[in-house]
Amino acid sequence: MAQLRAMPLDPHLLLAFLLAAWVLILTPGPDMLFVIGQTLAGGARRGWAAMFGIVTGATVHIALAASGVAALLAASPALFDALRIAGALYLLWLAWGALRAAAQGARTLRPATPARAAFRDGLVTNLTNPKVILFFLAFLPQFVDPARAPAWLQMALLGPLVPLMSLPAYGLLIAGADRAAARLSRFARWLDGLAGLLFLALGLRLLLGGRPA
Repeated sequence: MAQLRAMPLDPHLLLAFLLAAWVLILTPGPDMLFVIGQTLAGGARRGWAAMFGIVTGATVHIALAASGVAALLAASPALFDALRIAGALYLLWLAWGALRAAAQGARTLRPATPARAAFRDGLVTNLTNPKVILFFLAFLPQFVDPARAPAWLQMALLGPLVPLMSLPAYGLLIAGADRAAARLSRFARWLDGLAGLLFLALGLRLLLGGRPA
């Protein structure tokens, strides 16, 4: 019993966090749609690169939340809106490129640097999405027990579990999307168009969504 009390995390809160994290991971959202779009546009390799870009961005958000920087950011409406608009414009730029390639009948992928581009796009879209910051800011503290260890330490331990747990789920998602893309490879321009529409929808949603309550 003494060993359980010495743990930095409350076992009951940890179990509740893991269950809640699975619900969040399996619920379709912008990150999931972004990975699907990248996989449809360029296959599993590009999908995994986008996924690791998102994971890297999530890791940065976790560090910001644990250090308290995210709280300062969330308290600044101007900075919040600037990030939201920047992220939306970046997604709209990706949509424009994909839709233009679809209209021209050319693939958006270039053999030289597809994975690097997907990683960069996943990282940038995740870092510039202020809703992700607010998610970790509001989600993590609910599973922190101040009597056990400093809040920043508990958040630093809990936060990385979310991207780690998402890897197998996204792996299945990428495999399915890649299989579908392979079967429809002769309709390459339509896949580019679908990816472009996904990016367009995400960009408009972020641009018009405003500041969450």
